[in-house]
Amino acid sequence: MSTCFDARGDAIIDPTRTHKDSFSDIYENQAPPWDTGKPQPPFVDAATQVVGPVLDCGCGTGGMAIYFAERGHTVTGIDFVPKAIESAERKAAEKDGLSVRFLVKDAMTLEQWDESFATVLDSGLFHIYAAEERARYVRGLAHVVRPGGLLLLFSFSDECPASPNGGVSRRELQQAFSDGWTIESLDLRDSELNPAFVAAHPQAFGDGLKMWFAAIRRNA
Repeated sequence: MSTCFDARGDAIIDPTRTHKDSFSDIYENQAPPWDTGKPQPPFVDAATQVVGPVLDCGCGTGGMAIYFAERGHTVTGIDFVPKAIESAERKAAEKDGLSVRFLVKDAMTLEQWDESFATVLDSGLFHIYAAEERARYVRGLAHVVRPGGLLLLFSFSDECPASPNGGVSRRELQQAFSDGWTIESLDLRDSELNPAFVAAHPQAFGDGLKMWFAAIRRNA
């Protein structure tokens, strides 16, 4: 996992620490760049493709999980950072009558889970993994996505400056999902950033974030 830097050259993510520790520190000490409080635009555009039950994998503070629960879906959100899940639960509790399940859970344990989902959402999780971790994550996704189910994935591309692992190339993404999956669409899209993060770190991601948005079907 490579290091991201702010305008002063200070490390935002320390590559010598575990993913969980690094992201826990971000939630504790600064405005997370991805925490916009709502789904990234490609997920809104693809909302009609979403069928429940839904898993939001790496849900953060719950903005996307809550959005799809408000659309009438049964939604579970997981994240390995307890502080993020606590925030997500508070947000959901503020919505009268809205039911969303949030769990402190590491996506590296998906293969051990006994639940399955018709749609899985991944907004910014896939790209933090490299090598065997990435393969393990994809195996976990295959375990929880029902046959014929859909994975909607939003990942740093290799055109994104300061991205973890140098970003993900089209070829790498296609290779990761070459066995048991069909990539139905794969497009470069712009990502929105948390305004508070941009104000604090105006040069952290250069001119912006170019990310892959993929609709990937689990073969029946």
